[in-house]
Amino acid sequence: MRQHPFLIPLLGLMGGLCATHHFDLTLPYWLAWLCLAGSSALIFFRSAVPLAIAVGLTFFAWGASSLAPFLHPELLSTHIVRSAGRGAVIIEGIVDSRPDIRPGEGKFRLAAESVMADGSARPASGRLMVYVKEGMVPFLTGDRVRFRATVAEPFNYGIPGEYDYRRHLAYRDIHATAFVRHADDILLMRQAVAFPVQRFFDRSAAMLGDVIGRYSPREGGVLRALLLGERGFVSKELEEAYTRAGVNHILSISGFHVGIIALVIYRSLLMLLSRFERLALHLNLRRTALLATLPPVTFYLFLSGAAPATVRSVLMIAVVTVALWLERETDPANVLIMAALAMLAANPPSLFDISFQLSFLALWGLVVLTPVFIHPLRTLDNRAVKNVILLLAASAAATLATILPVGYAFHRASAAGIISNVFIVPLMGYGAVVAGFAALPLIAVAPAAAGPLITAASWLVALSNRIIDLLARIPPLPLHSVTRTDLLVSFLLLLGLTLLPGRRARMLTAGIAAVVLSTLHLPAVAGGDAMLVLTFLSVGQGESTLVSLPHGKTMLVDGGGALHGGGTDVGERLLVPALRSMGVESIDYLVLTHPHPDHLEGLLYLAAAMPVGEFWETGLPTESASLAELRDRLAQRGVPVKHLSAATSPFTVGGARVEPLWPPGNGTGKGGDNDDSLVFRLVHGDTSILFTGDIGAPAEGILANDPARLRCTVLKVPHHGSRYSSSPSFLDAASPHVALISAGRRNSFGLPAPETLGRLETRGIDVYRTDRDGTVQVICTGKTWDVGTFANGHFR
Repeated sequence: MRQHPFLIPLLGLMGGLCATHHFDLTLPYWLAWLCLAGSSALIFFRSAVPLAIAVGLTFFAWGASSLAPFLHPELLSTHIVRSAGRGAVIIEGIVDSRPDIRPGEGKFRLAAESVMADGSARPASGRLMVYVKEGMVPFLTGDRVRFRATVAEPFNYGIPGEYDYRRHLAYRDIHATAFVRHADDILLMRQAVAFPVQRFFDRSAAMLGDVIGRYSPREGGVLRALLLGERGFVSKELEEAYTRAGVNHILSISGFHVGIIALVIYRSLLMLLSRFERLALHLNLRRTALLATLPPVTFYLFLSGAAPATVRSVLMIAVVTVALWLERETDPANVLIMAALAMLAANPPSLFDISFQLSFLALWGLVVLTPVFIHPLRTLDNRAVKNVILLLAASAAATLATILPVGYAFHRASAAGIISNVFIVPLMGYGAVVAGFAALPLIAVAPAAAGPLITAASWLVALSNRIIDLLARIPPLPLHSVTRTDLLVSFLLLLGLTLLPGRRARMLTAGIAAVVLSTLHLPAVAGGDAMLVLTFLSVGQGESTLVSLPHGKTMLVDGGGALHGGGTDVGERLLVPALRSMGVESIDYLVLTHPHPDHLEGLLYLAAAMPVGEFWETGLPTESASLAELRDRLAQRGVPVKHLSAATSPFTVGGARVEPLWPPGNGTGKGGDNDDSLVFRLVHGDTSILFTGDIGAPAEGILANDPARLRCTVLKVPHHGSRYSSSPSFLDAASPHVALISAGRRNSFGLPAPETLGRLETRGIDVYRTDRDGTVQVICTGKTWDVGTFANGHFR
């Protein structure tokens, strides 16, 4: 440990932070001070072990106490969140960070100053995140603005694989949100009332971004991401291609970009200074040039938005610069540890930022794994071949160090990255980044002179995009079952490779880690009765249900979506991540009950992201453009279509019987009507589930004439619990034991209706609601059933 004196403090701090984040362990601040006093008393002990333990406990206690202000804040009575649930109010405040601008939408953080309701204004405090649905956000940091909106508390949907949005905002000291329909609805009260330094950098970045966009309209989005950290102008399709090719990291300013820029500045300054003989006689030109790189690199840090990876890079460059200035040797692992400790001390929640994690792990992999990979080739004489192998080894090291965290966060990873980086790093890093960075100062003083450099950078980006488009066709690795235990084992492996002396010990550690990871993922031994598992997904004011059939097949009934279109892509943000996190990589039977957006829109993304075996629908005529698009996407992939109605005979799939009940088989209905929804019963042994779409009382009345066909164990309540559905005669005919209602939290429709809930409760039916319970899972053995809800990462 003497070689890495800051490792124990870092591990202690990380341990305390993880204990609070995952297990809600919160320790008082005074305990950290008590441990610090104990550490001070142990300095004079001969043995270093007690001191190391005391130091570790000190930092553990510090970590376990430092998240409390974010997770359990003591909010003032004037905090803006106090206005949540009180209807629309007029909010005034100051934009206190760089707005996240995207074509046609955006968001910004606001420091609230006042709230007006019922004609009277009162002081307000705290921050809120403001989302703008349409239009470009024209404001900068320091502007005072005013707008009318409804304040809400952030919430999670309660669905597997979901990003913890509420905690993400809490770690940024944001405990309230507001939505504004259009940027024009926000009034600028006064410019530049606060944060003058940050505003200067934001205004400079906006000006540079506009010029880049004019000179490079096609590749300008990627250049803005590379040079200014503005990823909002990169199209979703292109960003997905970068992800599939394993080079998405290129679009985020990181140590890779900053290191190249620092090297270019250093070389340029050294070349310039060496032309002056008098300076060469009185100064150490190398040390002077090295020290002179810090101001421009620091300026670039703030110009690009000070992302965690950029901060880490600048900190490491500063440490190395000071060490070289003092003529001290630097251990790369120690520099990395010091940078991590400094960043976590300044901002403890950053440990749970995926960009922070991947940035440090990638560099850790480069430092630890690259020497292991190139060790067998140390005697190779061919320099060109050696450089290519070194580049491949570095790419493989960074990929392997981050593959499990990427799989845990995104449920997939790219194997193509090892090859992609060999081509993209030189083109984008040493080419586009250098040319673009050289153009930035010229844009400010001589825009015309910057044109050729931006054009050259654009050409390199275009070439890279073509290569990425080819490599993106390599299928990604499905890593849907990565657990926290896997992450811990991989972390301990890197730690062992860092600390253990000798190549044999390191190889043994790697072997043990591989065996442990393999053992953790041994397939379960099959046995017992085949089960039908219904997972009623919480997708907001929409509906989607995954059915895992007894013989291993999967069925998805509807896909959720925004009722009026626009907004969050439910398929991309909720549905597909949930399916992948549950180990589902393909859908055997895709079922659409009716083509309303809140049932259909999520399927559009899924149709492109996952293989589909069959598509079931009513086949009734409809004017839905989204359904036409879904049909087209599935047809392009050769997915067969099956039309179901009451005229369709019952059939068996995956060990369960499908009994279509509605619509009538005469083909006279309208596919866009709720009452023409597909209704079917899914039977497994003595248990059954009745899927009802959004039918209302008229269709229910006809179906209730044949109670034997409606009888079910689980009822998917029609139309999100509307009072115009779930009529008494229908409920009596179906006679379910369990009722499932899909409704969005705080939805504007007042669903589920109190009348519907009353009818269900009167009949003694157990009611589960996604707005209250999150995702609900029903396990049917064919004889019995069990219901669980999703919380804290698992069903219970």
